[in-house]
Amino acid sequence: MFSKDRVRFPMKRKHWQPGGGDNVNGDLRGIDEWERISWDEALDMVADEITRIKETYGNRAILGSGQQPTNRTYVDYEMYIDFPDFFIKGLEFFNVLNLYGGQVSHYGTGSAGSFQNVPELVGFGTANAGGGIDMLNDRLDARNCEYAVMVGVNPAWSSDGTTLWANFVPMRDAGCKFYCIDPMHTDTAEVLGAEWVPIRPGTDIAFLMACAYVMITEDDPKSNPLIDWDVVNRCSIGFDAESMPEGADTERNFKDHILGIYDGCAKNPEWAEEICGVPAGKIREIAYVLGMENKTALLCGWGPGRCNDVDNLPQILMAVGCVLGGHFGKSGHMTGSSLRDTSASGGNALINPGWRKLPCVPDPVDDCIQDPLLWPAILEGRYVYNGLGQFLEGEEREIDVRCIYNYSLNMLSRTEDQIKGIEAYRKMDFVVTHALTFNPNAQYSDIVLPVCSPWELPPQLGMFTGREAAFLGDKVCDPLWESKSVTWIGRELLARWGIDPDLAYPYSDEQQSFYQISGTQIIEDDGKTFSPLVTFTAEDIAALGVEGEPQEGKISYRDALKQGVITVPRSESDNHGHIAYEAFRTAPEENPLASESGKMELYCRRLEEQTSRAGWGVVSPVPEYVDDQKFGYKATFANYEAREKGPYPFQLFNPHYPRTAHAHFDNILELREAFKRPLFISLEDAESLGIETGDTVLVENDYGRVVRQACVTNRIMPGVVGLPHGGWFEMDEQGNDLGGSGATLCGSVTGGTGVSGYNTQICSVTKVDGSPEDWERPVAMPECQKDEEE
Repeated sequence: MFSKDRVRFPMKRKHWQPGGGDNVNGDLRGIDEWERISWDEALDMVADEITRIKETYGNRAILGSGQQPTNRTYVDYEMYIDFPDFFIKGLEFFNVLNLYGGQVSHYGTGSAGSFQNVPELVGFGTANAGGGIDMLNDRLDARNCEYAVMVGVNPAWSSDGTTLWANFVPMRDAGCKFYCIDPMHTDTAEVLGAEWVPIRPGTDIAFLMACAYVMITEDDPKSNPLIDWDVVNRCSIGFDAESMPEGADTERNFKDHILGIYDGCAKNPEWAEEICGVPAGKIREIAYVLGMENKTALLCGWGPGRCNDVDNLPQILMAVGCVLGGHFGKSGHMTGSSLRDTSASGGNALINPGWRKLPCVPDPVDDCIQDPLLWPAILEGRYVYNGLGQFLEGEEREIDVRCIYNYSLNMLSRTEDQIKGIEAYRKMDFVVTHALTFNPNAQYSDIVLPVCSPWELPPQLGMFTGREAAFLGDKVCDPLWESKSVTWIGRELLARWGIDPDLAYPYSDEQQSFYQISGTQIIEDDGKTFSPLVTFTAEDIAALGVEGEPQEGKISYRDALKQGVITVPRSESDNHGHIAYEAFRTAPEENPLASESGKMELYCRRLEEQTSRAGWGVVSPVPEYVDDQKFGYKATFANYEAREKGPYPFQLFNPHYPRTAHAHFDNILELREAFKRPLFISLEDAESLGIETGDTVLVENDYGRVVRQACVTNRIMPGVVGLPHGGWFEMDEQGNDLGGSGATLCGSVTGGTGVSGYNTQICSVTKVDGSPEDWERPVAMPECQKDEEE
């Protein structure tokens, strides 16, 4: 709220004028001066320029930054009381542009990677399973696990540590042994006393396929039971030739594929060791840990899914953990993605937020561009359309985007190939941004509109707070300086366009707040019934100036605001526990999963069919390790057989980091100083390059150049460097990114299910002169944003 780069007043880029053509001076975006203007001037310019672009080029020339709902999202509609609020990124303004004729949308797998689209196709729960909600047992049951194999799981950094202490430490204290499968020895591994098993980025599929090989070849139901044959036979399809779906090529079954019967390549530990770097003996050890007689949790973060060509990762995770090991549907056994508030804790929410009752106005424009290909589409004027994440038949379309409207998501910072992103922004006739702070989106805009922070708006409930908690944020003060709510901005623009603002905003911000909080439901002790959480009296309603009826809840409105965090008390004897897939395991025919067969599919026909028509590349119906020749381990070699390294000898990945939450908070100087976002490099590699901790290094590949400080450590495996996720880019005159954004080094590449491959890049590292100490540089801020007193 009070940061030095808070946008306080509307402003216009000095050398931009409406009308397009030479008036734009697009090459100056990001380096131009700024002028303070009034709200009326700003809104008139925005309304008039969007009208000009709409009338000249049509609504297909307007790109909105928010993400539209997809058909996959609608699958979960009934699971959430507040569907539009939670699943349309930027709903408050999304409706405004749609009422004025629509907008080009964009769609991406973002954080989830291959866990965005694949789980429900193969029978790994619903679309919501990507977040682990219905994949994992409850956190109290997790304490019954004897082993936990964590693949890319680091809640100490990626979940602010909360789930580490609440969920994982009690597992440790109960005697659980942890394995950390990760390119880095993480803080989570240190706290839990986990055994670190270093693995190369993007090779987790090969590792898990080799585990499957061991389980298949060394299983003996009597003397060495590794495989849960009851689960294989009742709950899955595609394991062997006899269980293949009708019409499928029986030679493509999972078992024969793992054994290499038809392709001549046995996916054994020795094969995997060369790919992933995990010793064959260690793979065998972990495969035995995954055997059916152990109480094991096989947990995978989303990070391993944010790699190129890992579309089969959720499927092989399910195959090894659920189907072969039988680790699902019973106490002490679970398999699934583990992250954020669901890290090592599954189950539906025990507190459900209410609905703010905003409408969801359909978009008249059906164009939707995949995030990894967004900037090339804009620059080249064409893209492949296949629906809004629907995997429709790929259709090549021409596109002529002239305006970018940033009202949600930090699109320029979060999307791959940032250098092309800057080029795309500079190509536009008009860029407008709603901004709380002077972030990269704002820096490359023409008009910036200051918006309120959540603490200047009526109270609202947060999301991603765990199944047992609700976070209620209270209003701290009235809007500061000249900031306005998105509702106010949207209503003003609609009025200028001659559209009834009530069509987008039928209720005030205060009324929306009341609807959300009064509609929030909390579970009763019976574990089945829900009732209102918050009590509202007639006096409360009158004081808020809203319409509504008094109601009885568990806590008064005033106490709820004062308390802020409301939790459901838990005990091992309560009725709120969750065993994932318990009903399915008991009676799979009566409790089918979301896959085509209703079972866990080790051979998934729809996975191959849908990706073959979408146009990004075909994904194998059985788990397959794809040797990425452009970004994978072998791509770091000029001659792999001779082990001769190439111009980009390092694999690069972007671990989550305490300094930022995605691209948020990188403007906070205190966080910059505390967490310096260095480049992590192994001692072995650093010594070979003459690099010491604190040295300035240039990290470079075909897509960009980043300057950071080096952190030399034995906590990262040789051949891999780690550039923490979330940086705001700062381009110097030579085109070097001094802010350390991982997206600067990511290419516009995708495949299969449209995954963004943030964690599979290659690069070189060179010691250079200079200082990348961004914590000592002032944050970017135009002079026109200063108060008169300043």
